[in-house]
Amino acid sequence: MLLNTLLAFVGALRAAGVNLSPSSVIDAGAALASIDLLDREVLRSALAATLIKDQSSLAIFNRLFDVFFSVGSRSGADQDEEEELVEAIRDALLAQDYERLGELVGQAVERFAGVSPERPVSGVYYAYRTARGLDIDRLRFELLAGLATQQQGDPVSVFDDADFEATQRLKALTSAIDREVLARVVEARGAAEVARTLGLHLPEDVEIMHASREELRELRRIVTPLAVKLTAKLERRHRAHNAGRLDFRATIRRSLSTGGVPLDPVTRDDRPMRPEVVLLADVSGSVASFARFTMQLLFALSHELRRLRSFAFIDEVDEVTELLGGGRDIEVALRSVAQSAKVVGLVGHSDYGATFRHFDERYSAAISPSTTLIICGDARSNYHDPEELHFRAFAERAKATYWLNPEPKGYWNTGDSTMASYSSWCGSVVECRTLRQLEHFVEQIL
Repeated sequence: MLLNTLLAFVGALRAAGVNLSPSSVIDAGAALASIDLLDREVLRSALAATLIKDQSSLAIFNRLFDVFFSVGSRSGADQDEEEELVEAIRDALLAQDYERLGELVGQAVERFAGVSPERPVSGVYYAYRTARGLDIDRLRFELLAGLATQQQGDPVSVFDDADFEATQRLKALTSAIDREVLARVVEARGAAEVARTLGLHLPEDVEIMHASREELRELRRIVTPLAVKLTAKLERRHRAHNAGRLDFRATIRRSLSTGGVPLDPVTRDDRPMRPEVVLLADVSGSVASFARFTMQLLFALSHELRRLRSFAFIDEVDEVTELLGGGRDIEVALRSVAQSAKVVGLVGHSDYGATFRHFDERYSAAISPSTTLIICGDARSNYHDPEELHFRAFAERAKATYWLNPEPKGYWNTGDSTMASYSSWCGSVVECRTLRQLEHFVEQIL
């Protein structure tokens, strides 16, 4: 039974994008034979140590662990009145008795959530019903009053502040509610079904244009380590590709002294030519998030490029290479781009035609036969003239032209999208919605 649960857990982790080798699964199975299976935290630590090799996968692991190895609280105590239950939870929070709090939360979920296998709703709905039944705002008020009574004199640190302390203890309460609700939903529907509905994925697979504030914060955290990993991968690939190539002329010269017997091959290590890149990035509206990560990744990989020139645009275009360069912190540099770059023209909304006309008139010398041109944007031009001849004028001069579109391919050429007007002059138009897709694209062109 436990082995089947472990295999289902591993399957859910893989479905969420976590890379698990067969050997790590075998190690996890072996670990189960040598630990106290009744201690959930020991079980969690053992499985994390054997299965998880990347810090970015830990949040998904913990979430799915609570699904597959959840244990709901059950208490024999029966509270006849909801008022008494709320008061008991308040007293447990004031006393920081979290064991008692867990029992009371089990009663609260039983009373207020109404978990049912027939209801096709998520645990968020049940957690909301429980929090509403407990009246969290009232609890906070009473908790503040109780803490004020406990604390005598002026606070000596931030941790003695009643408001801060109340917030921390209510976070413990909401976390306990979430865990209890999850346990009940798993009991009602089964772990595998709940895991499928959670929609968990690694940060690299988050759609940037639809990411939440927390997801964007996590993406900013991982983009530089991602560049380091990508750099190492590129260096290994270049060494493997170029090492050991036969130098025919040197081999023949060396063999002259022996008449070619024996023939001693001479090899050479060719250093690959680093590309010269020009980036044009749409920084309007929701597309700005994707442009930001494109700039940040290329900025971190700039030592892999012979030269990198960056341009930002909305309905006006401006070079931002100097703002991003000079060894400046990337976050400061990107803020400078937002504040200082002259990207807004007469309209202030995306106008790809005007942008490409201005670029062709002012910056066409930036494009040469050795340039790799990358355009980053959704090609939504608010029904303005696409002026594709200006785009063609400089795109055809480039060694290669790529367009990264952060919208799903099915949305291209719908509404005000002018993607078809430009795709003919691009070597490739790539759907690029996540950091993983962006990483794959950069790996291919470098």
